[in-house]
Amino acid sequence: MIIVSDTTPISELAKVNHLDLLAKLFGKVIIPQGVFDELQIGQHPAAQLVQNLSWLEVIKVNNQQLVQELQESLKLDLGESEAIALAEEIGASQLLIDEKAARKVAIARKLPLIGTVGVLLLAKRRGLLDSVKSVLDEMQAQGMRISDRLYVQVLILAQEQKPE
Repeated sequence: MIIVSDTTPISELAKVNHLDLLAKLFGKVIIPQGVFDELQIGQHPAAQLVQNLSWLEVIKVNNQQLVQELQESLKLDLGESEAIALAEEIGASQLLIDEKAARKVAIARKLPLIGTVGVLLLAKRRGLLDSVKSVLDEMQAQGMRISDRLYVQVLILAQEQKPE
C-alpha cells in the first residue's frame, strides 16, 4: 500500500502524540519534499520528529508543471499541490489530505482519499485506539477545526455515540 500525505494530517497527529498511528496502519508513508519543508518551518510540532522516522520517505515530485498549475489556477498551497502530483506520479493507494479545496481537486483527479479523521476511525477499528472522541477533543484543543456535524458523524461511526 502506497500512502502519500500532505502536511496537515502529519501535523495534527504529531500535536497529539499519535503520529505513530500512520506507521502502525500503513507501514510506510511518503511525503513530497514540499511537505517535508513545510513541516520544518517555525516551531512546528512535527519538525524534529519527521527528520528521523524510518517509515517516512521524502520524494521529490517530478511533474513541477502540475504543481505550479495546481498552485496558480486552483490556489492550493505547495504541500497540497505536491502531495496530489506525487500521488498521481507514483500511483498511490491513498492520498492523506484534509483541506476541503485540495480534497475536491483530488476527487476530481480520481485519487483515493483518507483524512486525519479517517485515520482515527481506521485505528479504532484495528484496535490501535480506545477512543476517537478523546483524540478528536485533544486535536480541537490544539486548534484543529472540525464541524459539529462531522464530529457527531465520526463519533457515531466510531460507535462512541448513538445516532439521534
